[in-house]
Amino acid sequence: MKTLATVVLSLIAIAASLVLLLSTVCAFTGGVVSGGDRSSFVICAVVSLAVVIAAMSAINHLNRKRTPE
Repeated sequence: MKTLATVVLSLIAIAASLVLLLSTVCAFTGGVVSGGDRSSFVICAVVSLAVVIAAMSAINHLNRKRTPE
């Protein structure tokens, strides 16, 4: 069960990392909005970064638990 949870959290972190990369690129280059408001891309990047940090923290916490032998 611990392995499955680690895999799922890793997939969530990978997906959030891709969203973070895409929103960062769009925020710096203007993305599909030419000269428009870029704050939505920045907000998306910050939220994605928070999800990545939370997922990595959960994986760390999950793998520190000792399983009863």
